[in-house]
Amino acid sequence: MRIYIVGSVASGKSTLARRISRITNIPCCHLDEVVYEEDPSSSWGDRKRSPEDRDALFHAVLERPDFIMEDAGRECFFAGMEQADQIVLLEIPLYIRRKRILTRWLKQNLGLEPCVYKPHFDMLKAMFQWAKNYDTGADGTKKRIEKYKEKTVVLRCNRDIKEYLKMLPRKKEDA
Repeated sequence: MRIYIVGSVASGKSTLARRISRITNIPCCHLDEVVYEEDPSSSWGDRKRSPEDRDALFHAVLERPDFIMEDAGRECFFAGMEQADQIVLLEIPLYIRRKRILTRWLKQNLGLEPCVYKPHFDMLKAMFQWAKNYDTGADGTKKRIEKYKEKTVVLRCNRDIKEYLKMLPRKKEDA
């Protein structure tokens, strides 16, 4: 099973990927970790990998027989959508995502939630802008997945997510 999870910032992509991974026993890959690596010397706390390093890591994930990957729909990871058996689009309402963005930022600043970047005010503003770009279509995410309607599942609320999780094949028990 190959699943590509996509949606706006704070839509719950990472959480859903981890939940699916626990149910199916398929490792999940957070594509932010493929794009960025920790860099304590940077004012942001991380830095972009070179395109060559990023692509090598990404292609290693694509070579797996099964994967769960999640991303905001970056163009450089288009092959993940293409090779996925299923694309899960999280269309969580904006008011929920805004609340999650603010809560995440506060928790990270209080040291209650880990993050690889430094959660300064500019990051908070950027996350709100990314959410806006997603909703207006300026980031191109929805346009990129349009051609995969036949294998896209849209989840809009917790009830949709719970129903989706019930339908997943359970992990195989060790013999």
